[in-house]
Amino acid sequence: MKRGDSTQAIVAKVLVVGLLLELMLYSVFTIEWGDIGNTVIKTAEVGTVIFTDYGAAVLMLGLMLFAVIIGGVFIAQEDDDE
Repeated sequence: MKRGDSTQAIVAKVLVVGLLLELMLYSVFTIEWGDIGNTVIKTAEVGTVIFTDYGAAVLMLGLMLFAVIIGGVFIAQEDDDE
């Protein structure tokens, strides 16, 4: 939080973080995870499933993450004002 934030801004930020945390915890604790027992899944099998069944989604996510990284680099650059 910035030094000049008003009390309303601080309360709003805390509420947003609290709601996101509550949503995350609710999701984790209400999902029926089931019993996997002694099931062993190999890494190669996971990779095969990801790229055969969800190939387009993985590629789109990769492009989006690349764009975010490039955007972060441009935002982080310092301007040379002389």
